[in-house]
Amino acid sequence: LSLSERLVLSPKHSFSIISRFSSLSMSADSTDSSADDAPFRVLGVCGGIGSGKSTACKLLVKEGNCLAHLDADSMAHSVYAPGSQAVQDVVAEFGSDIVKNNPEQNESNAGMEIDRKKLGAIVFADRSAMAKLEKIVWPHVKTLIIEQINNLRAEWMLAQKEEKSQEAKRPIVILEAAVLLDAGWDDLLDGVWVVTAPQEVALDRLVETRGLSKEEADKRITAQGSRRGIGTLQEEIDKGIVTGVIENDGGLEELTLSLKSALDDTKFWKPKH
Repeated sequence: LSLSERLVLSPKHSFSIISRFSSLSMSADSTDSSADDAPFRVLGVCGGIGSGKSTACKLLVKEGNCLAHLDADSMAHSVYAPGSQAVQDVVAEFGSDIVKNNPEQNESNAGMEIDRKKLGAIVFADRSAMAKLEKIVWPHVKTLIIEQINNLRAEWMLAQKEEKSQEAKRPIVILEAAVLLDAGWDDLLDGVWVVTAPQEVALDRLVETRGLSKEEADKRITAQGSRRGIGTLQEEIDKGIVTGVIENDGGLEELTLSLKSALDDTKFWKPKH
């Protein structure tokens, strides 16, 4: 499911790794702080369903000693808080019929809450409606992400000034988001890694971990692949959008070793200017 789909609907494995990269001709700032704050960096990790991106992100923190792991899908649920600006924007686009009947709601919209089943019935039946929802939701999610990154940066910088030990943590924040590139969040990142897996491997993982039939798993993989809005992975590499590709189809130990190696390889990061 896409980030927007998960927002509408919702109130461990072994892999091997082959890493590839492309050099970039440009880079973007990671939040509104100066690039001079290096070595603090933000690494974006994305990938298709069943690719193992979540496991890779957890390993980057646990075994790679990165500072923190931000899961955009988990963070995004708060944008639908009753009365939030995102809720008001969604209602303005899709109409008051998607609003729950809430006796506490007042003229200030403080209690306005979206009925996700009603919204889902609209956006799941019409791809253009889903695109409208994403256009509304993604900027609000990005604001939350920026706040979290800046808070982590401030905490890290304060610890550096006070010479407090960070338990040998690398000053790298991992941002996990399936829609990382589609949502246009590349400007927050110092590197973008895409985790991939052969379709049969991804199918087996979905069957094992989510209890899906092979047919159901195949439909989910196909649906997700058909809605990418940037281009093929090779095009993203050639354009310098993606700085590293992590191919997972074998052992967890190999994955861990390769992730550690990639963290220290400058070719897996945007070049400094």
